[in-house]
Amino acid sequence: MPPTDIRLSPHGLTPKEVSRLLRVGQEKVRNWIKVGALNAVDVGHLGRPRYVVLPEHLEAFVKARSAAPPPRAPRRRKQKLVTFYPD
Repeated sequence: MPPTDIRLSPHGLTPKEVSRLLRVGQEKVRNWIKVGALNAVDVGHLGRPRYVVLPEHLEAFVKARSAAPPPRAPRRRKQKLVTFYPD
């Protein structure tokens, strides 16, 4: 579970910092960015892309991936006790 205050840097976080927060590998963060699951800004000018994840993008990603509470189990009816005494 990431920290409650994700807004550590108002300028954004690198994939390395995001991977530390979410406790996953850097490649997994980059793959999330490539497939569009995690929004990021490419600040690389030439050549290799350099991504920065803005705080609002990270918050939306964490909210979307957080687990919902489990559904309530249906209430079980009490079975009527039938007593049968053979003659």
